Amino acid sequence: MSFTVRMARPEDVEHIVPWTTDTFDWGDYVPDRLPAWIEDPSSAVVVCLDESEIPVALAHALLLSKTEAWLEAARVHPDYKRSGMGSAMNHAGVAWARERGAKVVRLATEADNEAARRQVEALDYRQTSNWVHARYEIGPGSAKPGKPGLRPAPPSDVDAAWMFWSTSNLAHDSRGLIAHGWRWRKATPGDLATAAGEGNFYQSPAGWVVADAPEEDRIRTLWLATTPEEAPWLLADLIDLASQKEATELTIMMPNIPWVAEALSRSGAESKEVVVYSLAL
Repeated sequence: MSFTVRMARPEDVEHIVPWTTDTFDWGDYVPDRLPAWIEDPSSAVVVCLDESEIPVALAHALLLSKTEAWLEAARVHPDYKRSGMGSAMNHAGVAWARERGAKVVRLATEADNEAARRQVEALDYRQTSNWVHARYEIGPGSAKPGKPGLRPAPPSDVDAAWMFWSTSNLAHDSRGLIAHGWRWRKATPGDLATAAGEGNFYQSPAGWVVADAPEEDRIRTLWLATTPEEAPWLLADLIDLASQKEATELTIMMPNIPWVAEALSRSGAESKEVVVYSLAL
């Protein structure tokens, strides 16, 4: 099957939306985000064209830092599966990242997606870390009695929180990465300082948390520091925080460590395992 690869153009959107709308049971985020991705100078949308020069596959590449790139949203039209388009788009995305100074490219897939993992590993990506994506539904009865344990942490807490985390197995097993939604890059003390300035850095006797609200009804935890003994209490504090802010959903991304998985399970989370891969450039 012959096809060509190029960067996406605004006029490609109308051809891509129809076959990316219902990719999953819940739909797909690609149609909503695609126009902005194409216009973003720090981003690239790679497409494959069929013989009629219509886009039938796409993938999104972007820079998360000066040296770290991320690949995501690989989609291939159902009629063109196993055509080599996925690998071709990956190569184009990697080339784009290398030209812009990236030293590493990362991507992620759910652990039970064996087909995707085989393809990624065939492209010489190395499994970097395993994560648990946990989700809680928040309702009127979610919070425990009393005031929420989490409070905004002052900027003066940044150094202590960073030192605590960086010497823990949370940092070791995450390979020093921080999760921004479904994108991962190396964490820095600046992430905590920025979160403190934005009011998204919290502390309680059980540890520290960086949590934001990308949508009004959802709280998302990006980073946390705690111990195996205190983890259940910190999770309870997070549920309280989400309830206090009248969110209907709390999501947490943590390294897949046995004590982490146990604490999430006991706290009632719905969890799935995610694998982060990396390719050195």
